[in-house]
Amino acid sequence: MSSAPAPLVDVIIPVHTAARPVDRAVAAVLAGGLPVGDHGGVRLTVVCHNVGAALIRDRLAAEHRPLVDLVECFDGTRNPAAPRNLGLERSSARYVSFVDSDDTIAPGAMAAWTEIAERHGSAAVLPRLVHGGGGVLRTPVPRPLRRADLDPVKDRLAYRTTSLGLLRREVLAERGLRFQGQYATGEDLGLTARAWFGGGRLDLAPRWAHYVVHDDADGRITRGPRPLAEDLEAFTDLLAGTWYAGLGTEQRTAIAVKVLRVQLLGAVHARASAGAWTGEDAGTCRAVLRLVGSVGGPALEMLSRADRDLLDLAARGGATAGEVLRASTRRRRFGRPATLLTRDPRRVLHREAPLRFMAASLLV
Repeated sequence: MSSAPAPLVDVIIPVHTAARPVDRAVAAVLAGGLPVGDHGGVRLTVVCHNVGAALIRDRLAAEHRPLVDLVECFDGTRNPAAPRNLGLERSSARYVSFVDSDDTIAPGAMAAWTEIAERHGSAAVLPRLVHGGGGVLRTPVPRPLRRADLDPVKDRLAYRTTSLGLLRREVLAERGLRFQGQYATGEDLGLTARAWFGGGRLDLAPRWAHYVVHDDADGRITRGPRPLAEDLEAFTDLLAGTWYAGLGTEQRTAIAVKVLRVQLLGAVHARASAGAWTGEDAGTCRAVLRLVGSVGGPALEMLSRADRDLLDLAARGGATAGEVLRASTRRRRFGRPATLLTRDPRRVLHREAPLRFMAASLLV
């Protein structure tokens, strides 16, 4: 084993095709405020997933090539778990940071993230996520004005399922956390859920030190039509697993509400919008609702009346794509009583219910 000193941060950039703007991501990391190298610096590793390193090297500016380690990962799949895991296995730094080849970070962001982690002993520092074309991805949804020492339940960290930001490597190693390549999507869910809900301090980065999600690349690796059950498999496996069963009721409820609100309802809307809603989809929906009802605490009770109406329709056999789409459109008319109130009036002011959740989202 090499005795060479380790860098402070291993930045891992998986790239799946030479068409990706990987040099833009590299340039952003180099402008992140930390030097390249050991003793407080960053080490950039570009993992070339099913593409030759020589092709990716040609995509890098001449001045960037000596600063980047190119590693090949050939596994014959389109799943991004393998290159991320390879980068993680090769890491020896105190922190790891994953940057997608399509994306960038704000100037000085890496230095800001590590300064917070070093000062507080953070297990993770989570940056604000913004779209390259404008707009904010409102995850997580913390308590108003809360930015430090977050609570996974009170600050709704279940909504942040991506591994973007800064992660303390020893925390991942101690918990045996890896990306899950058996799923078509949601490969980072198991890692992030166990990281956020497993103990350790969690902090938000300053708003200016954000991560930029660009939408100008030729399709992200996990996009594509799939059966509803396959789209939800990572999430349903998590809910059915022993780790989730060992959590407290509040923690299980927080995760289950997120799965219902984001994954299930989002997938239902996408299929209905495409004019595709089948009996098989309805059966999958019923199975998910049974699972959540048995293990997710009162998660269903936290949804709005409009959400529940949509799920009742989607789970009922015989509904058409048009009927499901109309119900889904109604539950997206935010601000109306049906989208703000729960069926059980005792749940209206719960932190996961629409009133408080939407109010907190507006402040993100």
